Amino acid sequence: MLGMAGFSNLVVSDNADIMPIMTPLLSLTTLITGVAIVSYQLQQWLITRLLGLILIVLGVYAAGWLTLQISLWLPTTSMVVGLVLLASSNRALSAQICRWSGLLLLLFATGLFVSLWLRGYTTSWATNPIAVTAAMVIILLVGGAFLLLPKALEQPTKRNFSGILVAATIVIATVVIWGILSNEHIDNIKSRGALNLQKSSEAISSRLDIQNKALVRLVSRWNHVAEDSWEQLIEVDTTTYLNDFELIQAMMLYQQQEFDNPLLTKATAPAELLIADIDSIKTWRQQQFKQQGAVVVEDSLATNEPRFILVFPINNPHYPARQLLVVLNLKKLLSVSKISYLDYFDTYLKLSDDYFLPINSQAFAPLSKHELAKKHFFQLSTSLPVFGEQPMTFHAVLNEPGIFWQNAAINQAVLLVGLLLAALFLATFDINRRLNRERKKLFTVAQFDSVTQLIRRDVLEQRMTEYLQKSPHLSCCVLFIDLDGFKAINDNLGLRIGNKLLHSVARRLQQNQQDNLQIARFSGDEFIVFAPDTDLQKGRELAKTFLRQIREKFDFYELDLYLTASIGLSVSKFHSTDAELLIQNADVAMSHAKRSGGNTFEVFADKMAIQYEHELHLRNKLQKAIEQREFEVYYQPYVSARGQRIIGAEALVRWPQPDGSFISPAEFIPIAEQTGQIVPLSKLIMRAAIADLAKWQVGKNFTLSINLSVKQFQRENIIGTVSELAQEYQVPLQQLQFELTESVMVEDAQKVFRELAELRTIGCRVAIDDFGTGFSSLSYLSRLPIDTLKIDREFSQSIFTDPASPTICKAITDMAHGLNKMVIVEGIETPEQADFFMRQGCMGLQGFLFYKPMPFDEFDKTLAAETTQHE
Repeated sequence: MLGMAGFSNLVVSDNADIMPIMTPLLSLTTLITGVAIVSYQLQQWLITRLLGLILIVLGVYAAGWLTLQISLWLPTTSMVVGLVLLASSNRALSAQICRWSGLLLLLFATGLFVSLWLRGYTTSWATNPIAVTAAMVIILLVGGAFLLLPKALEQPTKRNFSGILVAATIVIATVVIWGILSNEHIDNIKSRGALNLQKSSEAISSRLDIQNKALVRLVSRWNHVAEDSWEQLIEVDTTTYLNDFELIQAMMLYQQQEFDNPLLTKATAPAELLIADIDSIKTWRQQQFKQQGAVVVEDSLATNEPRFILVFPINNPHYPARQLLVVLNLKKLLSVSKISYLDYFDTYLKLSDDYFLPINSQAFAPLSKHELAKKHFFQLSTSLPVFGEQPMTFHAVLNEPGIFWQNAAINQAVLLVGLLLAALFLATFDINRRLNRERKKLFTVAQFDSVTQLIRRDVLEQRMTEYLQKSPHLSCCVLFIDLDGFKAINDNLGLRIGNKLLHSVARRLQQNQQDNLQIARFSGDEFIVFAPDTDLQKGRELAKTFLRQIREKFDFYELDLYLTASIGLSVSKFHSTDAELLIQNADVAMSHAKRSGGNTFEVFADKMAIQYEHELHLRNKLQKAIEQREFEVYYQPYVSARGQRIIGAEALVRWPQPDGSFISPAEFIPIAEQTGQIVPLSKLIMRAAIADLAKWQVGKNFTLSINLSVKQFQRENIIGTVSELAQEYQVPLQQLQFELTESVMVEDAQKVFRELAELRTIGCRVAIDDFGTGFSSLSYLSRLPIDTLKIDREFSQSIFTDPASPTICKAITDMAHGLNKMVIVEGIETPEQADFFMRQGCMGLQGFLFYKPMPFDEFDKTLAAETTQHE
């Protein structure tokens, strides 16, 4: 843009031939550099390097062969810019070169500005301050572009066209104003120079005209003087004129054919008379004998006393024709006074290309055209009439360059302020754009989930609240969706696959549904769907649709993944405005769907809320009971099948209440398992049971069974805990047996297997409780490090009522014997049941037929009675 402006100035401005704002070379290099920077940004490396090569050639040409109005730093800068462009590429080294070169150019241009402001016109390379200013601004812009280009390529961003447009408008306006002010300043200096030439011409012409008229009057008088007065008059007049006119240096009178012998000679100095004897002057006098003429004595120009000759014909009828020759002092003729306002120029009168005569100069030294051009580039030339309307050429050469800096500094300040204003606007627009982008990001973060791009739960709750307040009479549904078994996918395939899967689930939930649905991610693998103006029937259909969509196959990196979900559905009641309650009810319904095995949905009912509230109350109460050690340990013995002697006991937890009642383990154990409270609870019971075992007087074959939860293996060092407690209470590890349910075979089985094997290694026994009711694998059972299988009471109770039970029990006992495992049967309540399992070879029996669970004191007495009975 600046390059085009420079060319436009050269074409349009009247001052371009005297003092261009941008020289042709500067305009060309600027235009090429601008195109190269655009090419660099577009990564058109071949074009960029070609343009860089052209800039190097222009710099070499300018430095070696071109006469410049600004010094060699411009060609040097052109070559530096060309080298940077020539090295342009995608490589990191090219970016570093570009950055460092940009920084160097910025420092260089700043240094030039500071130098000019401090030194002004005394700087030898700043003869044209306007072109220098333009060059420095261009270097600043190129340096800034080089500094920012690599970053723009590394981090491409959307261009702020509005900011660029405003900044470009400011730059254009600033450049135009600066150009107008600069041209006005040039016009002002130019007009002073023209006025100087005019005044000099008028002064010289006036002095010469006065002198000429006086001589014409003299000649007229001589032409009419009487013969008797001739010699006397001539003597008086010549003497008077030499005394009265300071320009006249000599006067001589010649008669035709006697040019070597003057009739009269009068001079201020004898040397003045020798001028007439110069051969060229003689020839000229002969040619001008009958007419008036004027000539500059060329031989005198080489001295400090130049002379100017006038000749006049004298035609007195009493005498032969004669010629008056007058020698004038040309230096004095050209010594005209100047107006101080115009005294910025040296003025010259052109005689030829070899002779430019200085006007009003103390030392008269004619210059040639070539010598004149070296004085200063700012020159004016005009033709003005002198002496008889004869046009003569005058030249004015600036002798005070500092005159430009009086206004150039102000113009520079205007230009810099405009450029800084443009940069400020551009930076402001860029900052606003970045702030808007960050604001949008913050809005997105505040409103939308980063993984699924769904709205956040708090946003949905707010929208639900607004809807319920505006339309309390309309029905609406909330669906709480929880993905079944999603944690296993995260654990095995990683969070990246898990997040992509959540994103895909979100997209499916948004497909083919009614437009007014609002879907949010609740947390983890849970989603909430709000369906305004939807009744229960439509909500059911919606839940079925979601279940079907989620069950469809997901393809990820050649993996076929399948998911199911548990969905809870709640419907708003009449005039209900509580969004949080609707979500909570849907969550409760989802939990019931999850307990039903998943891959289904449940509709919230009031009884669910009652149960949920009860479970919540029980969970809080449970935590308080653990902290205050309110639990008691009861013991239910199991006996040998044949001798029916006590061979061990199972430690059972009991939770007594202030009113003497007990909360059933079947009620609080599932809650403890779900909340993780089972871990501190089990540790509490383990410590109490081992402490009680240390107090009993039992044989070495007595075994105390303690129930463990799989979560204990996941969250603590079970081996260390058992070893520490056994050592603390001095209990043999061989008397401890730990019971786990079949869930051990599906929840982190490998880790639990290793822990169980270590328990056996240190001497403890391991039993599988409630065997046959879960989903154990025979392959797992063969590798499971256990000693005992405990058949669940479900089989012992139905042994005579369910035809399949005897067969299953016989198969279990046969399999256990084959694997060399001990079998204990739970829930024996009748002798017939005991007899059946005794015949199957079961080694231990446990049930109300023999003993009920009892507290420590009662069990201690039972053990004592058992010992006394068999002594």
